[in-house]
Amino acid sequence: MRPHPLINPVSGLMPDVDAFLDALRDEVTDLARTHLQEMQEAALEDGEAFLNQTQDDLKRWGRLLEQGELSREEFESLVRGQKDVAEMEALKQAGLAAVRAEQFRDALIDRIVGTASRILL
Repeated sequence: MRPHPLINPVSGLMPDVDAFLDALRDEVTDLARTHLQEMQEAALEDGEAFLNQTQDDLKRWGRLLEQGELSREEFESLVRGQKDVAEMEALKQAGLAAVRAEQFRDALIDRIVGTASRILL
């Protein structure tokens, strides 16, 4: 008998991808507050936009990660492949240098990977 495809074979639990996405929204808020205090609203706007644009992929990849179908490294590679989607338009319009906007984007991607590892593995 095959295990249910949505049950983690190691933990025996259903994946909590919604908790993962909720935690990511908290991470965006924290990242904006700690890294870009002077442009917190623009950082929040861009972080939320990135999560909204990639939500379906993050859900799918998160499920695959928890099910053991993807390794942490594969998950990270897929998320990093979404860098071009994270345009950080609000930050650029607010006058943030492109280098700092890229640093924020990279930190956001690091947080996504770390949060997935913490919650889904």
